[in-house]
Amino acid sequence: MKTISKTELNLITTENLGEVLAYLGWHELPAIRGGVVRQFVSPNGEHSALLPPKSLSDYYRILIDSIEEIAAFEHKTIEEFVNKLLNPSYDIMKWRIASNATNKGRIPFFDMTDAIDRIKDMMATACLDTMSPQKYHSMLYTADVKKHLESYSFGQTEIGSYIINLLCPLGNYEYVVFNPDEKLPLNRKININLLSSVNEIQDNLLNDNKTKFDEDVDSGKYSVNFLDSLGEMYIQTKDVEMNISADWNPKILNPQGFNLSTVKLIPRCCDDVQAIAEKYRPKKEQNTSKTYYGKISEISANPELENREIVRIKIATIGDNEQKINVNANLNYATYNSVVQEAFGNGLDIRLSGVMTLKGNVRWIEEGSLTILR
Repeated sequence: MKTISKTELNLITTENLGEVLAYLGWHELPAIRGGVVRQFVSPNGEHSALLPPKSLSDYYRILIDSIEEIAAFEHKTIEEFVNKLLNPSYDIMKWRIASNATNKGRIPFFDMTDAIDRIKDMMATACLDTMSPQKYHSMLYTADVKKHLESYSFGQTEIGSYIINLLCPLGNYEYVVFNPDEKLPLNRKININLLSSVNEIQDNLLNDNKTKFDEDVDSGKYSVNFLDSLGEMYIQTKDVEMNISADWNPKILNPQGFNLSTVKLIPRCCDDVQAIAEKYRPKKEQNTSKTYYGKISEISANPELENREIVRIKIATIGDNEQKINVNANLNYATYNSVVQEAFGNGLDIRLSGVMTLKGNVRWIEEGSLTILR
């Protein structure tokens, strides 16, 4: 039954259909109707297709008949063939999280949101490291990165653990048909870079080859940003098992000799990864005046009331690269404790200002000021 809509037909060009037919091995015969309608016959001679110009009054009827013939040759319904023609093929990056909480195919809400944030950061840094390799990227979520990530989507999960399936589009129909000048789609390059980077970093650290790892970072092979995102992923998954796998689209071959498809995160590599990241991190943010807006997520103070000189807070906010970050601050207890208690207890937005110092990979403000935004 022909259920394809005119909207879908308008997305299909006869030029692309001609490329598909050539790819499938159909033979082109002499044109008909005064030389304006191209005609093709399938390799087995059982199917024929006509590709008319859009100016013909019966253009849509001819086109849908031809699509039906091509679909039958491919042993697909017309809907399946049109879906394949119009929608990209994919690599699927599988982020598998296994723990007691996920063994029924479910994951706690905040664990899920945190995992997606970490995945987003790792994909963004892998994207930058692939498109523009350098030691440090001053801006992570650039316009190009945002535009690129917009094409991604999440697919179904699988029971038994929790698998976040990230669909990475490679190109319409067969990539080799519509993009013949590119040996590999950009997303395939990014996925290869991500898996191989994690694998090589862990291999060097687990085999006491920290010098090689240091040299690779110094040369710009891995950016500080990628190490930061990897370190955050280690912290996020330290109590669970995290595997990153690629379900490679078989129509597009990987480079000869590359056969990696899965890496398992080894959290004990975290300290070394963070140490090297800190070594090569630009120090321009150190000891600079900063203002952050957000909400207080944690508070603490000396348990002995008479010795409380400071109240320590952690706020959740958005950094310069549109990443979720945490900022710690020590505030004068007498001045700010009541303000902190009100803001924390009622979930109010606050403004935190002061001189920011990096301690490891953690942002600290000492003797800062805090204001509730009303």
